[in-house]
Amino acid sequence: MLSFKTINKARFSVTALLIAASMGAAGIALLWKQQPPPPPDPKLAELTQRVKTIETSLAQATMALDIERKTISEMNSTLLSLQAESLEQQLALRFYQKVMAPEYTANGVHIEKVILTQGISDRHIRFEVLIAQLEKRKRYIKGNLALEILGSFDGKPQVLKVSEMVKSAKDLKVSFRFFQHVKSNFDLPEGFMPERLKVAIKMPRQRGQKAANVTQEYPWNELIKLPMQPILPGAS
Repeated sequence: MLSFKTINKARFSVTALLIAASMGAAGIALLWKQQPPPPPDPKLAELTQRVKTIETSLAQATMALDIERKTISEMNSTLLSLQAESLEQQLALRFYQKVMAPEYTANGVHIEKVILTQGISDRHIRFEVLIAQLEKRKRYIKGNLALEILGSFDGKPQVLKVSEMVKSAKDLKVSFRFFQHVKSNFDLPEGFMPERLKVAIKMPRQRGQKAANVTQEYPWNELIKLPMQPILPGAS
């Protein structure tokens, strides 16, 4: 059996070891605190800077996108307003032409637009005529579109009939309730100098339709549109 003296010696030894261990740990901690901090990692610093740059660029892009969206919205509103105003003016003009200028309207039919486009050859002409019906009608408007080109040949006045130059007379047939877009093409004879275009809609008498004509004349140079030229040489 261990004596009391032996037990006390053992306790003293354990206590001494614990004190020594504590002092050693404290010394190590003190030495660790006295060590200089490790140098910064250049790659980590570069990545951090890149992240900050990207965040700044993203914020600027988001702001620019918001401004652009607001600008587009305002432009759309302005465009819609202008279109509505233009439509009102067109309707007012149609009403005026119908009431004050009856020669431009018959059976409610009105020539809306005439376009001439020059082909690759300056003698080849494509034409478009948009015809509209201004009145409420249940029956179709039927008739023919007649185009005459007033000009000169060798210094002498001459009139050309487009009906004699188109491939088919069916291209000039008119049959519609609300509107019709008539399109075709022809070739001007060499030496002929066009000056004016006379457009007429001839509507014969038939059931529900009175015999009537609508005629308008246009300066040739105000109607003709030149073809778009290629931007790059040799482009087609």
